[in-house]
Amino acid sequence: MLALATTAAIAAWSAPAHTTEPPDEQDLTAVHESTFVSLFLSHPVAQSGYDNHGLLHLQPPVAQQESEPSSVELDRHRGTVSGESGQAQIAAILPDMASSEGSSEEEAKHRTPDWAKGLAWYQVFPERFRDGNPDNNPAGWDLTLMEWDAPFDEVGVEEVERAWNRSRVAPMHFGYGPDRRGGALPNVIYARRYGGDLQGVYQQLEWIKEMGFTGVYLCPVFKSRSLHKYDASDHRHIDPTLGHPGVYTDPGPGHTALLEGEDPFDETTWAWTPADKWFVDVFLPKAKSLGLRVVLDGVWNHVGLDHFAFNDVRLHGDASPFADWFEVVFDEDGALIGWQGWSRINGSLPEFRHVGADLSAGPKAHVMAVTRRWMDPNGAGDPSDGIDGWRLDVAGEIGADFWRDWRKEVKSLNPEALIVAEIWGDAGRMLSDEAFDAQMNYPFAYPVAEWLSIGSARGDASIVANRLTRVFYHGDEVDQVQFNLMNSHDTERLASLMHNTWARGYDNESSRWFPGYESDLVTEDDRTRVLCAIAAMVAAPGSLMIYNGDEFALPGADDPDNRRPIQWDALTPSQLAFAQRVSQLLKLRTHDVVGPVLRFGRATFRDSGTNTLVITRTHGDVRVEFWISPNGASVVPDPLAGSEWDAASHIERNLGVDERKSGIQVRVFTR
Repeated sequence: MLALATTAAIAAWSAPAHTTEPPDEQDLTAVHESTFVSLFLSHPVAQSGYDNHGLLHLQPPVAQQESEPSSVELDRHRGTVSGESGQAQIAAILPDMASSEGSSEEEAKHRTPDWAKGLAWYQVFPERFRDGNPDNNPAGWDLTLMEWDAPFDEVGVEEVERAWNRSRVAPMHFGYGPDRRGGALPNVIYARRYGGDLQGVYQQLEWIKEMGFTGVYLCPVFKSRSLHKYDASDHRHIDPTLGHPGVYTDPGPGHTALLEGEDPFDETTWAWTPADKWFVDVFLPKAKSLGLRVVLDGVWNHVGLDHFAFNDVRLHGDASPFADWFEVVFDEDGALIGWQGWSRINGSLPEFRHVGADLSAGPKAHVMAVTRRWMDPNGAGDPSDGIDGWRLDVAGEIGADFWRDWRKEVKSLNPEALIVAEIWGDAGRMLSDEAFDAQMNYPFAYPVAEWLSIGSARGDASIVANRLTRVFYHGDEVDQVQFNLMNSHDTERLASLMHNTWARGYDNESSRWFPGYESDLVTEDDRTRVLCAIAAMVAAPGSLMIYNGDEFALPGADDPDNRRPIQWDALTPSQLAFAQRVSQLLKLRTHDVVGPVLRFGRATFRDSGTNTLVITRTHGDVRVEFWISPNGASVVPDPLAGSEWDAASHIERNLGVDERKSGIQVRVFTR
């Protein structure tokens, strides 16, 4: 077989993309090597260099022993794909757009939503957030329903038996390796479901608002069998195990299809399920009434094996009307025998077919209809009843032609909608009116993480100041809406990032099974540095995003450990007290005087001494300084004697922030 990664869109435009499919959930399918070879050789990635569309090429394809299962590891930072037979370099897609040099004319015509500038976003992973409706919990032979408070690292006999039975019933989709590092846990953990749902999020909306958050970013909520739902079976519907407001009996996998009379390209022909109606008629109105913006996760590059279109291809082969939606291979009788998955041939994430720098006509038209459904649910031309924008998974893996057209569709529905791309490196000129408003700003996280924890020059504030200065260069329209973050559902939790402090790359050596990694311990020093990281996000230009649970400094290694159910009823006094300290910082973003400065002000970064980072924001006649020292010592800011600025002590006293013992001080000046 071939250790093949994705189609012509495996690489990001400016950095390799993060996998949305946990390695232990990827299926291994035994298909004859000649099928793999023919599919691969007919695909653009088998060539070298760039094609006429500027798409990447993977070089070279490496043969792999047929007896060994195919596995691929992506290094999104180095730009490589590693398999058991070697490593290949990933080129970048559309290098002309990924260039970091933009003209002032381009910047002048690019406008981003004012409401999104400086928001505080709360990222929610619904299945592990809160079980608000036990009557809609998932069921089926393909999963194991767990008690919410069951010990995460313990495995019972029944759970092992169910996992072993799955591997016998569907070996190509469910593996079981008794010798796997970590023992039984990694064999069962991805099939666990805990029953978290949107009703649970709904019940916490007031609390989210009270914490100081002003927006909610929901990880995928569309119909899917997985816990993460980045493998949609139907983008047209909210998953009933996440959104059904009453009693829902889960029929298990294999029940996704278009109803009679439904046109995949016309959203007005689609049924509205109880979960759909509840989300549009109950969830969104409540969020909006609280002043909370809502962004959904859009995954347009690939789907799940249970997707209605892919299911139809599996059933009807080359006679399916959806046969040209995917990169597929049929036998001489027209039966499906191979397809291009996101990370491997015959993988569990079938990719939509790409044509040049675009999706093929069928899936593209369908995605447009899905977009209209959730942005203007009643089709009345008024987007006020819809979502406020999209976060786009593996956005760099689809070409510029698609994003250009899709952006036009989005902005025609709601000119004030926000478009945020998941791109792990600097997105450069993709942040424009040709593609995206903002990106998941991992380039912010890298220097801050190295300064506070994992860098070889840990504690050197001059380095982080210099690097952060270079992060914010795109112009105000982009920089003020960037999703600044320290971590997400795709990385280790922030507290564990601060605890495991040896020199290492970001999102590296962070598995709970990595030798020496401590995934459960959080010290007071760790919390101090978590708070310093959050203070840096609050102080910097752009929006900020906190992954649910990090406001309590919860521990957790990388996926799956970072997706433990949040134990709301078992939070400790120290965790609750920490959340209040986070809340005090978040509320600076909506403070009458300080808020506009943090949302719109000019920013500078500098060091003071070895350990202290100083972030200064200036807007009109107000200047705000954040003095952040991770060693926890009291910070003594330099006086501004003889300058035009006067200390506004009365404002400082009313901010509700007193973190000098943690090495954080906020100073306010006026003129």
